Amino acid sequence: MIYAIITISDKVEASLTTAVHVHIRVMGFFQTDLLTIRSRVIISVFLLPIVSACATRPPESADLRAVDPVGAVRLFGSGHQPQQVKSGLAHKSHLQILALSGGGADGAFGAGVLSGWSEAGNRPEFDIVTGVSTGALMAAMAFVGSEYDDELEEIYTQTESRDIFRNKPLTAVFGDSLLDYTPLKMQIERVINENLLEKVARGYRKGRRLYVATTNLDAGKLVVWDMGMIAASGHPRRVRIFQKILRASAAIPAFFKPVYIKPDPAREERQMHVDGGVKAPVLIRSFMFETPASGRTLHVIMNGQMKLVATEAVSPAVAGISRKAIRELMRGLTYKTLYQGYVIARHAKSDFHMIAIPDNVSATRDPLEFDPQEMRQLFEEGKKLGRSGKGWMKEPPRLDDLERVSAR
Repeated sequence: MIYAIITISDKVEASLTTAVHVHIRVMGFFQTDLLTIRSRVIISVFLLPIVSACATRPPESADLRAVDPVGAVRLFGSGHQPQQVKSGLAHKSHLQILALSGGGADGAFGAGVLSGWSEAGNRPEFDIVTGVSTGALMAAMAFVGSEYDDELEEIYTQTESRDIFRNKPLTAVFGDSLLDYTPLKMQIERVINENLLEKVARGYRKGRRLYVATTNLDAGKLVVWDMGMIAASGHPRRVRIFQKILRASAAIPAFFKPVYIKPDPAREERQMHVDGGVKAPVLIRSFMFETPASGRTLHVIMNGQMKLVATEAVSPAVAGISRKAIRELMRGLTYKTLYQGYVIARHAKSDFHMIAIPDNVSATRDPLEFDPQEMRQLFEEGKKLGRSGKGWMKEPPRLDDLERVSAR
């Protein structure tokens, strides 16, 4: 018995069309025989309980006891409280926080903003940097500083889809992912090396913090990781664990293989971790504002657009309707998470500044399709705004009077 909802991504190639015959028995009552898809289209299975002898968890997992014997690197979702945050950061004259959202190929915009900001000469050394999904990899480099701007530009203007994933056969719907993300794994391993980790560790020892979010899919919880603590642990396997957590934060469920993490050395149980954007498309939490400071500023870079009105009509078919509904759920979650961060910042007497891809600028047609030409255009748009200082908003868009919060 198979119970499935299948959706198809927006981006298709009109030049090559392949008819794929799918024979699915639904709930044992009727059969459907034909699904036509186009080449290089991505099929996303959102509900697919399947009994399969080969659907077992792989033995490889990140064993955290190497760098985290007491579980302190997991700030939330594990029962541990971030007490080390308060003690690690001294009083600041002005606390600077940077939060980078997810967005796939749209991350080219954020990379451009950071590069232009560096050129303007007023980009701060951030005390706290957070990242989710594509923003997680970006956050590690942004934490170190502008010396990684060229690396960010290369990643977000020269990367193609084949540098991130490879297609799997249609039988992949019976496994744990539809795409093979080995190329992404290799990209992360190339960038996240001993040299970068030592620089992250140096910042951590100075009291600065780098946080990345994943989703513990088994527990349905957001988990926040203190990546600086991992980098500064000194353990030989810290680079591997750092890489795996970044990979987990970018592991879009169903598309990319989950990352399995073994939190308790005394048990064989492994947790399935996926994209942090499932629970929080941008990572902003109250504890980040608890450091004593004369002033605070939260900078949020949204790697996407914040407009709520779509111009395209929904296709009157199950695939089109389900795809659009899920997209709107994610759009609503993104706005809710951003607004929550705005409220936290204002209650903490922090300035709030956010920037997103302008509504009059074309985002990528599909964030999972890495087109260098599209990404270069987004990068240059972000760079222009970062250099000029324009485009920053002091509150999320479309707030009414009762939704606004004044710093107390």
